[in-house]
Amino acid sequence: MEARTSPSRKRQRAPPRKKACSNCTRSKVRCDFERPACSRCRSRGQNCEYLVNVGVNAPVHFPFSAITSAQNQPQTRPEQHKETKTELDLRVVYLAPSANAGDIRDRWLRPYILPLTEGEEIPKAYHPFTLQYIARILCTYPRRMLKDGGLPPIIHSVQIAGKEMPRALANCYSLVRMWEQAVPGSEAMAVSIVENEMRRLAEEPPSHHDYEHLATFQAYLIYSIMMYFTPIGGPSVVNDQVMMTLMELAFRTARNGLFCTAELSRSRPNWESWIMASTKRRAILVMYLFSSVYNADHYLPNFVAEELREVYAPESRSLWDAIDREAWTKEYDRHLLDWEDGMLEISELWRSVETSSPQRRKRIERWVQTVDEFGMMIFAVCAHIHGC
Repeated sequence: MEARTSPSRKRQRAPPRKKACSNCTRSKVRCDFERPACSRCRSRGQNCEYLVNVGVNAPVHFPFSAITSAQNQPQTRPEQHKETKTELDLRVVYLAPSANAGDIRDRWLRPYILPLTEGEEIPKAYHPFTLQYIARILCTYPRRMLKDGGLPPIIHSVQIAGKEMPRALANCYSLVRMWEQAVPGSEAMAVSIVENEMRRLAEEPPSHHDYEHLATFQAYLIYSIMMYFTPIGGPSVVNDQVMMTLMELAFRTARNGLFCTAELSRSRPNWESWIMASTKRRAILVMYLFSSVYNADHYLPNFVAEELREVYAPESRSLWDAIDREAWTKEYDRHLLDWEDGMLEISELWRSVETSSPQRRKRIERWVQTVDEFGMMIFAVCAHIHGC
């Protein structure tokens, strides 16, 4: 007589079969199912993805970059910023070329090459607590990239939301994750990979697209900050040569312009041009702050950035965080009305004969009411140094 199966046993199902990763599935080879990446993908430097069914017709990919070298680094992409609704082409923008971009490079290179001579500009003094404040904030920028869609304030959401993120930024997201999650014993390898990528960025021929220059500068700046403030496996490997390369990349970025042509005529630019100009200005301000900390730590002089005197201070949070062209356009039209007397320039936050004037204070207060945390950080540093 056939054994009867209880109703409860009928309802039991066999445990789900493990799913091979997508690469092993395509190649029809055995997968060892290791997470976050199988051994075959790790050995080949491939992006290992496991397909997991979380519902009917709802596959979810869990990618892991198996990094072997900076040269063959897979261009993994952070999750698309959920709020960005419009895909833009940042390779077509309208900026006014900068006539003093060379000054940005040469002034900041001077402490590393030539000693200060008598009669030159008096170095700017930083209080140790101000330098500590800057360092504590900058060291968080790479760590913000660990979360999907995470953004340090020198990278605009549109840059990581498009279909083709620049290689420099794609690699940067993967390498920051590798650096911060390096297991004991792998530190030397992590340092070597990041150094190789920095060397590749420094030696890469100049691009025809300003957007690529910006991405290269952003990535190199993030690596420099990460390696300097959160070294692994020993002392920081950031040295004078790294700083000089960083400033050369800043020069290439600034050369094609830090202003939209429309900004100079006090009219509204297109969104793409504004994103490029505003992001450039933010990145260069951060590089200036980073170099100030580095110089102070190495007993090198710091100077007021006269070459940035006319650069606009960071604009309002509502402009930077706008989720689409329509929202940004409305905010920028309000911005133009609020600043009919001219945009606030960074030099207005420096010490001058007008620092305590009622007109200057009103302009600064108007600006402070609208800025995001990045703008507030710039204000705090300037207020502590210059008393603005």
